[in-house]
Amino acid sequence: MEYVLTGATLIDGNGGQPIANAAVHVKGERIAWAGSAADLPPAAQNVEQIDVSGKWLMPGLIDAHIHICYNGSESVFALLEKHRDELVLEAVDICKRTLSHGVTTIRDVGGEQFIEMSLRNAINRGFIDGPRMKLSGRVISMTGGHAHFIAREADGPDEMRKAAREQIKAGADLVKLMATGGTATPGQDIHASQLTVAEISAVTEVAHMMGRKVAAHCHGTGGIRNCMLGGVDTIEHGTYLDEETADMMVENGAALVLTLGAGNPDLESYPLSPVQQADAERRKPMIEAGIKQIRGTIALARSKGIFLGIGTDAGGNPLAPHNFSMARELELLVDNDLTALEAISIGTRNNAEILDMGADIGTVEAGKYADLLVLNSDPLVDIRNLRDIYAVAKGGVKV
Repeated sequence: MEYVLTGATLIDGNGGQPIANAAVHVKGERIAWAGSAADLPPAAQNVEQIDVSGKWLMPGLIDAHIHICYNGSESVFALLEKHRDELVLEAVDICKRTLSHGVTTIRDVGGEQFIEMSLRNAINRGFIDGPRMKLSGRVISMTGGHAHFIAREADGPDEMRKAAREQIKAGADLVKLMATGGTATPGQDIHASQLTVAEISAVTEVAHMMGRKVAAHCHGTGGIRNCMLGGVDTIEHGTYLDEETADMMVENGAALVLTLGAGNPDLESYPLSPVQQADAERRKPMIEAGIKQIRGTIALARSKGIFLGIGTDAGGNPLAPHNFSMARELELLVDNDLTALEAISIGTRNNAEILDMGADIGTVEAGKYADLLVLNSDPLVDIRNLRDIYAVAKGGVKV
């Protein structure tokens, strides 16, 4: 398979200005060359030319925080009552839908019965369509902690070590901790710290020895502080980041993976079921507080130079459906004072680095996988144009 896409405006993901009338030479699964069509190497000029004039070409989006096994429209408790096969079949559809929405890679940070491991294997073997996957396996919480109903519960450093090793044994690429309370667990205080520094350190020791990163669900500053003292690599959500914890993150080289849609759910573009209406009402005070907080959190993180990623948390609660959720995340970044170009770079290049896949994905340049998103309209004029998809390619193959 070899072809050259010509005529589009290229947004390469590196944050530079777009290249008008660009060309991208795809050879096999990877990009052989990318740049201005005027500079196309002679060796590529006799290859099949595919004219995409008037389109915008960019890297496939990367979702750095997703739950692919849950549909995001039903209560997780209801989903857990379903037969495993039902979850599998629906998850296959979610994989296909996610890819068709321009998301070519995901980092799943909390699966169900290791279904996500089977999905990854099926995708890699070509049995089903879906994005590339990095997986954490089951989240690890304290007994009765946040999301304990889907977690591997553990208490004390020794149990935490074993829990982390179990996830790695099952095929996990990273380990996910629940370091504070969360809105998806009824009756919890999202500010409350739920793991000790010793427990967190035990997990990071095990994971780092095995070449894995550790991600931690954190809203409150106490949890973020404990995670920095314990050596965690990425803070998920980070809603109540403050000056002290921001400085600790910079010192530790930790990344902040924002999940803006989870704290600002879309309640208007589709009819809500009774379950969703009830969840929206229950979470209303927390949602309102989070929306007020997050603009300052993002501004603080940027001013300190914290490395930012973005994820959807799709599937994480009944108000997080898999419905152009990454496009919405980038829209919310722009609503919070980032430029469209900055938002796109976070959702592509930055996320690739967070997934330790920067050598292979995240930008449109020679040597990387030809994971491409072709749009009908300019996303820099209106970031909502990320939904106006002309074509998606994964590894050079149109999907």
